[in-house]
Amino acid sequence: MTNHWIDRVAAPPPGRVPMGWANALHVVPDGAPAVLAPMPAAWECDLSDDSLRWTPGVFAIFGLPPDRPVRREEVVAMYSPESRAELARLRSEAIANCGSFTFEAEIRRPDGEMRWMRVTADVEVRDGRAAYLYGLKQDITHLRRD
Repeated sequence: MTNHWIDRVAAPPPGRVPMGWANALHVVPDGAPAVLAPMPAAWECDLSDDSLRWTPGVFAIFGLPPDRPVRREEVVAMYSPESRAELARLRSEAIANCGSFTFEAEIRRPDGEMRWMRVTADVEVRDGRAAYLYGLKQDITHLRRD
């Protein structure tokens, strides 16, 4: 598996940006200094049907092939019970209040490996209602291991 790190980040354009903005991230290849964190990966969820769009980095965090369709129910089932409950609470509040959140979640990948990720989310509002959740996910397993 190839790890990537952020070297510099381009300023995002206004509006809902992660899917296109993620392509503007410049990364440092494997072997970069250990002080650099793995590159965050962009995601979005269309709240009209809960469909997900991910950049390749999110597939890597979850240990899924990037050409595989993902369904939100399947992905949420990969979260630990505690992380799943926290996600449900934060997501509901963000949608209701057109807000944002950040939290750390534990997931179990299909191969059984446990991973930790930092999830950031914001809401795109249309006509006064939440239309999309979008944000970044970053593998922080290296920070959670002793």
